[in-house]
Amino acid sequence: MHRIFTSIFTIVVPGGLILATLGYGLATSASLPLPCVLLVDDDQDNPDVRPYYSSALNEVGATYDVWDVAGQGDPAASDLMGYKMVIWFTGYPRSDTFTSANEVAVATYLDAGGRFWLVSGDYLYDRGLTSFGRSRLRIGSYTSDVNRTDPVGNAGHPIGSGLGPYNLTAPNGWPGDLYTDNVNHAGG
Repeated sequence: MHRIFTSIFTIVVPGGLILATLGYGLATSASLPLPCVLLVDDDQDNPDVRPYYSSALNEVGATYDVWDVAGQGDPAASDLMGYKMVIWFTGYPRSDTFTSANEVAVATYLDAGGRFWLVSGDYLYDRGLTSFGRSRLRIGSYTSDVNRTDPVGNAGHPIGSGLGPYNLTAPNGWPGDLYTDNVNHAGG
């Protein structure tokens, strides 16, 4: 990927004369700083829920790149590096959601100081409680498919306490129920 950039330098010299120079250049993606967020689209377009995430990131003015798993394959740890945060969503698909290879790549990214948010309707249904889920996502236990549409944060947790309840509704094109889980924090 290449990006074209422009630079305008303005110099004011004694007497108020303004000298301006306009410069153009070409930079490769390797020479430019990465946006703050990598948005990993792993929803298999069934339905395509990326616009919900893009809209939210645009609303808060976040800079981000999109990695579309359907077109680019799974990102490796090296693809995640350099981003301050990775947001990975799986959408509706009920199988092959956030695989063990994905867990290894993200664990490497987290070990390097990255931040990660997984949004998946069926990660726990598909994979069960893995060592990654316990140690990295800090899941102590869960109850699958409780179908709650009024989620709340975990009381007493520094991040979740006091959050919610929220009205959770299915995105346009969602083909079934919202099979939400009750997830309990592992502590620590």
